[in-house]
Amino acid sequence: MRTTKVIAFSVPPEFETEIQQHAEAEHRTISEYIRDAVRQYITLQEFEATRSKVTKRLSKKGLKASDVEAEIGKIRKRA
Repeated sequence: MRTTKVIAFSVPPEFETEIQQHAEAEHRTISEYIRDAVRQYITLQEFEATRSKVTKRLSKKGLKASDVEAEIGKIRKRA
């Protein structure tokens, strides 16, 4: 039984060439290259969603991200 699924999608020819060049430069197959790109994209989307939620919560408490970063900096200096 197969442990992977095949997903087909279309790209303009010049984009295919660019993908192939990048994959070859990294000594990876196109499948490996695209899987990693999708993984990174999903991770970035999840990070951005989390950051948005945290920013809203901070705002409700009258804080900014820079306030939190400043406090973290103070704690790190003490450590």
